[in-house]
Amino acid sequence: MGTARKFAAGLSGLICASLLLAGCAGEDGTYQPGSYTASAAGYAGDVTVEVEFDSEKILSVNILDHNETPSVADKALEEVPDQIVEQQTSEVDAVTSATLTSEAIKAAVADCIRQAKQG
Repeated sequence: MGTARKFAAGLSGLICASLLLAGCAGEDGTYQPGSYTASAAGYAGDVTVEVEFDSEKILSVNILDHNETPSVADKALEEVPDQIVEQQTSEVDAVTSATLTSEAIKAAVADCIRQAKQG
């Protein structure tokens, strides 16, 4: 393989790697610092969340109110907010057996992210 081809292949690889890593960044961007609340429909009613932001990241996700079945939803109510803060995106995995609760949390957090980006 010639030098020009090696260079082109290496450059292509770097570009692909950069695009792949950029896709892992999640919902990054500049946020208006503060706390935002939103609700979304869960299995047994609305799930209300409060999300706190600084200018660069999601600081916390708290469940303010829900009517979900405790024995079914507890794992989602604990794990999904932690995953969102850890991964800095609302696009996290749902908890098995609590899919509707997980999706409600994710949807409400996505609404808060939208609010924080709009300021």
